[in-house]
Amino acid sequence: MATLRRAVGVIGVLYLLAIWLDAVRVTSVERVLPPAGRQFVQVAELFPTAAPFVIDWRARGWSCASHQFAEIDLRPLFPIRRNDKENRFFRAMFFYHRERRVLEALDAYITRAHNQLDPDNPIGGVLLLSLRIPIPAPGSAEERFRRLPIDDYPATVERRAWYTTSPDQRQARCAEAPAP
Repeated sequence: MATLRRAVGVIGVLYLLAIWLDAVRVTSVERVLPPAGRQFVQVAELFPTAAPFVIDWRARGWSCASHQFAEIDLRPLFPIRRNDKENRFFRAMFFYHRERRVLEALDAYITRAHNQLDPDNPIGGVLLLSLRIPIPAPGSAEERFRRLPIDDYPATVERRAWYTTSPDQRQARCAEAPAP
């Protein structure tokens, strides 16, 4: 009976050692154990290729009055759906940020809808961009989420423009916009 206890104890220690060796990526475990045995010592990696940042999709509108881009709030144009808490602008940009036809359709919709909501400040086009906001290290103190203006993010946050309305189209749309 004592020998059986010792044998089970040794097997248990070897098992825990194999789990630890696999977790710290020691490749000798792969050489020693057959594939069926490795299955029992591998530690789950739920997100092994997870991105170290959050992508936030934003837009700037070309002001017909000041002739420069300024951030516009798209939340009134793309409300969050109550059942799944999804924003259609984020979804469209996530899946189609490289599709010119989709970006042109978004440009036309955003420009038209913004000018209807705020006719005193018409825009002639948009600059659609993404921000790559770093995810803080696990366990670090983090304040509650609040939406910051693009310019309030530090220079280390990567900004990438995916689409800009052409200057000719911006000029034509601004000429069509009613004067305030």
